[in-house]
Amino acid sequence: MNIIYKKAKVWYLEIRNPQKQEVSKVDLKIEKQFPVALKYYKEVYKKVGEPWDWSNRLVMDEKKLRILLDDSKNEIYYAYFEGKLAGYFELDTHHDDMELVYFGLTPPFIGKGLGKAMMQQILEIVNRREATRLWLHTCEIDSPQALKFYQKSGFKIYDEKIENQTIIEY
Repeated sequence: MNIIYKKAKVWYLEIRNPQKQEVSKVDLKIEKQFPVALKYYKEVYKKVGEPWDWSNRLVMDEKKLRILLDDSKNEIYYAYFEGKLAGYFELDTHHDDMELVYFGLTPPFIGKGLGKAMMQQILEIVNRREATRLWLHTCEIDSPQALKFYQKSGFKIYDEKIENQTIIEY
């Protein structure tokens, strides 16, 4: 395993006062994880993120990662469709606004409408908490559909930067 850094365009997006969207007809089951099983978390992170070179959680010091996962304000959710792991998302709820830290589907479930169903459930969580803002960032290394998907979900770009991205080469 070799760690490299690659410069990439990063978009920062937000949705202010998120409104509840139409309810999806897709039967996607969302389960909040607490406590979070570290080994399974890393497996899920890798399954979802490997096609897009996600690596931050995989190269993070395990003690620091364990502290992060044990923090009740860092919420981990797994999504299941027909009993199979379909994806996951991570919300940072430390502030009045919330950050969607990670969001993704495993490759077999991409393009089946599950992303929209998962986003609807995220917006429902944000609404229940009465957060006034949900924000995230994505980059050009991520899924080619990511930016458009977020914009179709109601997010607006509020900043754009070139930043180093950590990538694992196997």
